[in-house]
Amino acid sequence: MPLKIHFLNVGHGDCTFIDFPSGHLMMIDINNSKSLTDQDEQDLAMEKGLSVAQFKSAAYGTGTFAKRSWEDYYKGLLVDPVDYYNEHFSGRGIFRYVQTHPDLDHMSGIYRFFWQEKVGLTNFWDTAHEKTFEEVDFESSPFDYLDWAVYTLLREGTLPDSETVKTLNNYRGDSRNHWDIDNIEILSPTPDLIKSCNAQEKSNDVSYVLRISFGGRSIILPGDAENEAWNSMVDHYGPGELDCDILKASHHGRKSGYHEAAVTEMDPEYVICSVGKKPATDASAEYAKHGAQVFSTRYNGTIVATMWEDGEVWFDSTEKGRIGSLPVIA
Repeated sequence: MPLKIHFLNVGHGDCTFIDFPSGHLMMIDINNSKSLTDQDEQDLAMEKGLSVAQFKSAAYGTGTFAKRSWEDYYKGLLVDPVDYYNEHFSGRGIFRYVQTHPDLDHMSGIYRFFWQEKVGLTNFWDTAHEKTFEEVDFESSPFDYLDWAVYTLLREGTLPDSETVKTLNNYRGDSRNHWDIDNIEILSPTPDLIKSCNAQEKSNDVSYVLRISFGGRSIILPGDAENEAWNSMVDHYGPGELDCDILKASHHGRKSGYHEAAVTEMDPEYVICSVGKKPATDASAEYAKHGAQVFSTRYNGTIVATMWEDGEVWFDSTEKGRIGSLPVIA
């Protein structure tokens, strides 16, 4: 049985499903974007050299090959996490949900997924941050207070219908049988990092940074980790100890999540950006300078990495089919 990692194209946000050979189904973050934000449309139009009006109306292709508008094309690549779950994992509970950090674009839809759809959940990973919101804070927000309310209940170990979930605050180096079997390492955060971020009212650097290994290959999933978190890891780990084959770009592929020393140490062959390619802030070129091939869910749609026991890895895109691979390890 291979290990499969599903990087969903959920617009400006994150949602990743990991299907382990152990039978455990893991979910990291959620975002239920069903449409392009105004900023997304501006970024995509700029990338195409179009005005926003042209992006919304001009068909791509010419003559008999003319199709729908660019806006409709990119909307068509978006995936609803509930629909995706029902299509690929229906009837299976989430063994482990990881809330990397408390930013709302990483938890939008958590109310629908666990409260309305009542998908089963066994373990909830959270961080000991001190970020808070009140209902009034959502009056002019694109986000829903119910998602924050449900997140707060999960932190307390509460599920619908008086069910309970095991809530865990984990730190670098922590280890337990039920995640050792899935070859998960916690690279960040540390108690000191959480304390520092709470004092500064920062949330990105409290992100879980996880490394998952299988078949002699490994992938690092860093949430929205930025300089303070990356500095902590680079200072702690020795040469070669942060190595990986695949990196999910931190902070949606933005330059704020790129850390030159950390990427040098990780030395990934492939980098996956959830969204990515935002013209003013995109770090794809920086990752490529390290020799990595960079893929964005924005342009490729949902990407699935299949890691085989012999070390071979396939990268498949809903939009383009097979887009990359890593060979069998000799």
